[in-house]
Amino acid sequence: MPPSLSSPAARGLPKWRYALLLGVTLALPFLLVACVEIALRLADSGGGLALFVRAPTVKGDYLVANRSVGERWFSGVNSPPTPPRELFAREKPNHAFRVFVMGESAAAGFPYPRNAEFSRYVADVLRDMVSGDSVEVVNLAIAATNSFAILDMAAEVAAQHPDAVLVYAGHNEYYGVLGAASRITVPGGTAAVRVYLRLLRLRSVLALRNGVARVMSRRKDQYGNLEAASLMEILARDRQIPLGSSRYEVGAQQFESNLEAICHLFKRNGIPVFVGSLASNLRDQPPFAANANAVPGSANSTFAAARAAFVVGDSTLADSLFTRARDLDVVRFRAPGEFNRIIRRVTARTGAIYVPVAEAFAAASPGRVPGSNIFLEHVHPSRDGQALIGRVFIESLLQSGLLGRQADSTRLRSWNEYARGTDLTPFDERIAYHTTRTLKSRWPFVPVSQQIDYRGTYIPTSLLDSLAFAVSAGERWEIAKLRLAADYERKMQFDSAAAEYAGLARDAPFTSEPWLFMARALGRAGRTAEAESALKRAVAIRPTPQALNVLGVRAAQRRELPQAISYFEQSLALEPAQPETLYELSLAYGMSRQIGPARETALRLSRIAPDYPKLPALLRALEFAGQSR
Repeated sequence: MPPSLSSPAARGLPKWRYALLLGVTLALPFLLVACVEIALRLADSGGGLALFVRAPTVKGDYLVANRSVGERWFSGVNSPPTPPRELFAREKPNHAFRVFVMGESAAAGFPYPRNAEFSRYVADVLRDMVSGDSVEVVNLAIAATNSFAILDMAAEVAAQHPDAVLVYAGHNEYYGVLGAASRITVPGGTAAVRVYLRLLRLRSVLALRNGVARVMSRRKDQYGNLEAASLMEILARDRQIPLGSSRYEVGAQQFESNLEAICHLFKRNGIPVFVGSLASNLRDQPPFAANANAVPGSANSTFAAARAAFVVGDSTLADSLFTRARDLDVVRFRAPGEFNRIIRRVTARTGAIYVPVAEAFAAASPGRVPGSNIFLEHVHPSRDGQALIGRVFIESLLQSGLLGRQADSTRLRSWNEYARGTDLTPFDERIAYHTTRTLKSRWPFVPVSQQIDYRGTYIPTSLLDSLAFAVSAGERWEIAKLRLAADYERKMQFDSAAAEYAGLARDAPFTSEPWLFMARALGRAGRTAEAESALKRAVAIRPTPQALNVLGVRAAQRRELPQAISYFEQSLALEPAQPETLYELSLAYGMSRQIGPARETALRLSRIAPDYPKLPALLRALEFAGQSR
């Protein structure tokens, strides 16, 4: 039988050469990809979509969440959501207690500015209890994401050696990015999405994905009008998912599988995980706008029966029916009750700690049915609700024994005091109001035919209202807050100005300017002690001659002369040619009977400002002091 044309003999090649040629041919595509990958990394060594990057413009070596990390999941979306930018030390201090918070928009404090996050409440409490150590609580919650994003970030979080991870997530499993019913997804189920996310760590794959996304974005209305709609509204693909349907089961299985993988990953790294049960508005959020909800025996009729039971005082029946109505709601913007059972199962299997958030919300509500007393709409808590989530996580941390002997619970303030310490102002509340009104004017809260353009029709009534309205539409919160505070100062409403500056300082504690502005407003309001405290915080971050001089004068007025001398000397080290500061320093030396240094300082003053008006009197006083000795 003659040899086949494809055999080595037919080509006149020795077998070893044929094998080599075949191997090179098969390896060539992989070598090409490797070369592209290496070239991309060399061309942009700081590129990629790492979760953490070095914090710019901040004194010290700190990390912060990457502003671009949302591009991992939100392919083709302009300005994708990002986590809050909260700094933490690049090298974990020896005695630090480090906590990461992971979740979705509810964990990110939406629709409030960042100061409403329950993580900041947790940080305040921990800093009181473990005051001898450094406490870092870093919020990584990202709106419109779900358990896929949390799992994707988990290894990078574990690499930062946290002492605990707090998870509050589950409402976005269907419509969140890459979810079971999302427009942005990957065919093939949970396993395929995980492989896709791992491949995106390769620059070559990421570049290919981004190229495809750019081509697709040229198609009109790829994701609809992002200005008019919320991102979650845009992402929702299958808008009706009946309870028990195949799509419903995919979402539940996805949540359980990902949550278990998350808990196992942290457990392998010796990191305790605290997972909160999911609360939602049962009493005052009717089923969403969907034809299937209006069918007799479905969500709408069940909700009506629940309300009737609640009105007559049958809270047990009402709770059961409200819960049933939520679960029957075919529009899956609220996690069904099954998800809390999943959380219980997964935490029991993996050794993670179940945190009873939903139970706490029930206990804090009339008839044990959460509603508008603690929610702004369907799943986003009010400021009191955020504080309650923080309190429940703190209680679970204490009960776990994780804090050990270092925790001094006697240092705790009242829970109400912590809730008041968020530094939220009426301006921040107004931002939340406009954001909520915008959200509730559109599907799924109303049928598509009844949607209104709230942002296009609302007319602001004041500067505060106008700025809050602009922030709710995407303007920078920090700039708006500065404008409002400056207006308060012009109107001599210094307490209100100080409150706005305090919110900025809480949000950016490593930045000196908000502390300086707050000190100025507090001083003009007559709150001298608070003003000095704020000024000291500013100086600790970035000392300036002006701030040091003010502190020096105030210390001298209290006859705290060593402290005054220290402040003046620090100021002169930064800017030597300050006649007034040299004069004050010479006086401070003189009052502390250090005549030699006082004379030397006066001579410095005479050299740089011989015509300084107070100089002759100062020299005469020092000469007299020297003679009297």
